[in-house]
Formats: sequence, structure tokens, C-alpha cells
Amino acid sequence: MTTNTEIEIYDHILSRLPVQSLLRFKCVCKNWNDLIKTSSFIEKHFNSESNRLRLMITKFGLNYHKYPCVRPFDTYLLPDKIFSGCVPTHKLIYHGEDVGDIRGIYGPIDGLFLLEKGHYIDNGRFGWWNPATKECRLIPRVFFEVEEGLEDNDRRIGIGIDLATHDYKIIWIRTYWNDNESDIFPKVYAAVYSTKNDSWKHLEPNFSHECQICMSSQHCTYKNGMYYWISTSKKYIAEGINVYFIRTFDFSTELFGEFEGPPIPGEHWVTLFLRGGSIATMSSKDVTQAMTAFYDIWVNIRGNNWIKVYTVNPPITNHLCIGIWEYDKFIYELTPSCKVLFYDQTTKQVTSLGFEFDGIGFGSCWVLSYKESLVPIRKEKPSEKDNIEYFMVDY
Repeated sequence: MTTNTEIEIYDHILSRLPVQSLLRFKCVCKNWNDLIKTSSFIEKHFNSESNRLRLMITKFGLNYHKYPCVRPFDTYLLPDKIFSGCVPTHKLIYHGEDVGDIRGIYGPIDGLFLLEKGHYIDNGRFGWWNPATKECRLIPRVFFEVEEGLEDNDRRIGIGIDLATHDYKIIWIRTYWNDNESDIFPKVYAAVYSTKNDSWKHLEPNFSHECQICMSSQHCTYKNGMYYWISTSKKYIAEGINVYFIRTFDFSTELFGEFEGPPIPGEHWVTLFLRGGSIATMSSKDVTQAMTAFYDIWVNIRGNNWIKVYTVNPPITNHLCIGIWEYDKFIYELTPSCKVLFYDQTTKQVTSLGFEFDGIGFGSCWVLSYKESLVPIRKEKPSEKDNIEYFMVDY
């Protein structure tokens, strides 16, 4: 019989091991299996010092090196420490040889990612994915009642946790284009998904269709039960002062909100990200330009208060900014070579991350901050379709 002292020792040792080892050790004995499945152990393991934050690179696109061409979806994991001047090693943790119409990957939240497929008005599909446990959960489709003749205009996604119920939720916001009027249809549609209930609920957003949520954020801008997007509107543009503002969604109350953004000119490209746990923005007038692009970094310090911490001027050729790592390392994908590198603002040094996706076009490259997790996402009675291969290819 296992004593309480022995259980505490097992708990301490096992919580420091990687997920793949723990999945194997569940077969050692019933006590270990029961321990590893408890919510307290899962939380302790996730927050363990040995479970360090790592950089994840995911690439999707058309591979022209193969005939007929295929659409691979590859996910790589890098070391927890990346040093200027040293090309890091990387490990391929998932390879999809020829997947379907992938649109995005969002997260992570507690080690979970949301995968999105579908590029047309009524074929959006989602799935939860835990790369560490290899679990995947298909999410039922949701449909919006829209008038005939409308086309897809814009979609924005947010994922997070309802802190009152510890329910993993998704918020999906959509607008539609009225071709007859050559304008956005004057209504915002939204729905929220509850993992515990495995169902969607339609919402009535309290903001106008003229309030546009800007391009997707870098990484996942979820913090303490709230999701954040950077937005603008015709009203703000007309006034010419603080063109951008922050749109929020509270996963517990399921209500939208907003607060003032930093003083960024309307002609600037802008994106939102988390910098050391704080909401931050990156903006540039000369985005992508070789050697001459300047990126202003603004950090929210409380409420409507923002401070510009520095300006980044990466000494690199034509590029796309695709992410940030730690406080001061900015990830870029060079165009058209598709090399991925980072610029260290502190050392002023450019370093390759060892990726060259020159043969893969018409796709996306996502940079994500990742920690392994044991969080279960399968349904109590999963179907044979609740697996990553089915989602990627057939769903």
C-alpha cells in the first residue's frame, strides 16, 4: 500500500518529467495513473520550472518541390534558450504531408491550440489540439443566419479561459460584404463556444460594423480571463486622434469592452502582442522595407496609459515580422527567400533560426510560445474522427 509520503515523493518527481514520459508511466501502476490524471498534478506539472517556455514554428503552404504539389503542415520546437549568433537546433514534432484548407493556428492556452480550417462563408471548422499528448477534439460547426448575396468579409478569433468555471472558450467574430452595396453589411455577428457544454451560443455584439478589428495579433493576446484585439473605426479615423483602440472580450461575462490605444498614426501597420505579460503594440510606417523599417514598441502600463519602450530598426532585407520572443527578440521571415531569423534588440545582432521555406509558397508561418501540457481535451466518448490526422485532411 502506498503511503501519503510516497505519493508526495512521486508527485514531486513525476511533475518534473516531460509529457511523453508521463504518458508511458501511467501504465506503471494504478496509483501513478490516477495521480497523473488529477487536475492538481496537471497544473503543478505545467507550472514546473522544468517545463520551460519554448519557441514553436509552424509552416503551412504549397510545396512546389513535389509533383503534384502538396500542402504540408509542419510544426517545429526550438530549445528554451536561444542565443544571438548561434543557430538553434529544432525538432519536428508534427508533419502533415498534404492537409486541407488550413486557415490559422491560435494559442496556446495551457498548452492547447485552436486550429481553424475554411476560407468561405459557411465552411469554418475548428479543432482543439494538444501537441504533447497528441489529442485532438473536433468542434461542432456553427452557422450564422445571413441574408442571401452576402460574402465573407472578415473573421477574428479569440481563445481563453472562463475563470469562473475553468471552461476553455472560443469567441468568433464575423462581418459580411454586401456586393450590391459595395460595402460591409451593417451588422456584426459573433458566437462563443464552450468546451464543457460542447456547444456554441450566438451573441449580439455592442459595437458597430464600422469598428474594424485589425490584422491578427502576434501570438495569443489572452490575459487573465480577457482576450484583446487592436481595432479602429471610421469615427476614430475621422477624428484623427488615437486612431487605434483596444477591443476586449471577457470569457466569464461574455461581454465586449474597449479602452484607448496608444497614439499610433492611422497610416501605420500595427499589431498587438504580449510582452512579459503586458499588452503591447508594434507599429511601422515602412513595414517590410529593407534596412529602413522602424518598428515602435508601445506597452500598456494601466488602463489607458501607454509608454513607448523603444524603436526597433532590424538591419535586414525585405521581410515580414511574424513574432516576438521574450522581451527583445523579434522574429522575421525574409521575402522572397522565406528564411526565418531573429533580431536581438539588446545585442543588435541578427541570427538565423535555421529554417528556409523557399519551396513552400502561398501559405503562412506562425511563431508561437509553447509549454507542454497534460490538459485533456478529448470528449468522454470520443469518436474515431477525434484525431489530428482526420482534422487536417478530411474534416
